[in-house]
Amino acid sequence: MSKIFAENQKVLVSMKNMIDALSTTIEHIQKQEKKINIIEGDTERLFVGLEQVRSQSNIIPKINAQTSKLQERVEKMSQIHENEPKSSELMQKISDSFDSIKNNSKMIMNIADRVENVKEDLGCISSKGDSENVIGNLKNIKSEFLTLRDYVSENADGLEGKISGLAEMLNRTNASSAEFHKKSDSIVQELQKIRNVTSKESSTTTNDVIGLLKLSEYQSNIRMQAESKYGSINEIEKMAEQTAEIVNLFDKLTIESEKKIPLPHEVRQWAVSTILNCADRWEIKFADMFNRLLELLGRDLLKESIRLQQVRDIFGIRAVDQIRSELGLS
Repeated sequence: MSKIFAENQKVLVSMKNMIDALSTTIEHIQKQEKKINIIEGDTERLFVGLEQVRSQSNIIPKINAQTSKLQERVEKMSQIHENEPKSSELMQKISDSFDSIKNNSKMIMNIADRVENVKEDLGCISSKGDSENVIGNLKNIKSEFLTLRDYVSENADGLEGKISGLAEMLNRTNASSAEFHKKSDSIVQELQKIRNVTSKESSTTTNDVIGLLKLSEYQSNIRMQAESKYGSINEIEKMAEQTAEIVNLFDKLTIESEKKIPLPHEVRQWAVSTILNCADRWEIKFADMFNRLLELLGRDLLKESIRLQQVRDIFGIRAVDQIRSELGLS
């Protein structure tokens, strides 16, 4: 009977060893499954965020293309307008031509008056056989000059009317040109505003993507470290350093994008709470852990993120008193 019991005992010991090995394997598989689930969840949220960012970023190149086309059209219209003759120079040429015509008319009138004087002088000369012919010729000359004077006067009036109409048309052209320049300047200003907005949105979108990626990576690292069954003060320091890095990164993105992108307060609380739980599970002294957090994270971040109730439940009232003394909490 004793021999049978001894053999049964060996079998039981062997079965116990197999069960222990199986339990260890199952525990290891469960941990790996948790890590995989955490990574899958973070990856899924990351892809959702990237899809949202991608849907918004596709609009930016289209707006930039439309802006460039409008800018080119405005520049072409401005060049065409600059190549047109200036209205002031054209008006000056027309005015000079009109003055020249008036001067010619006055000259012709003076000649006609002088012919009239010659006729009167000849009337005073003693009559001769050919004096009547001379006077007749002079009358014909005078008549021709008078006809020429009337013709020039009539044409001068008509030309003056045409010039007035042309001047009015040029004035309207100047007004249209001024309105065109005004509208062009307005379009250029609007295009510049659109370009500035699209550039700023593009920069902000890039910063959002960077922040989203880094935050997802940080949370995955903290979760994986927290899953470890054993740890030391070195792991606590590493988690605190990663938390300080992500806080500084979000502060840097805020400065670059001129848009406040702080690390959410809930994430800071979650990080400090996770570190406290790990210190409890790894049996690390509260004083050592708290001093490292105070050095790496700073008083302000700890003051905002640490939960006194959690500290009381894990480390006791003395730990709470130390925190209140160091951080100045009531």
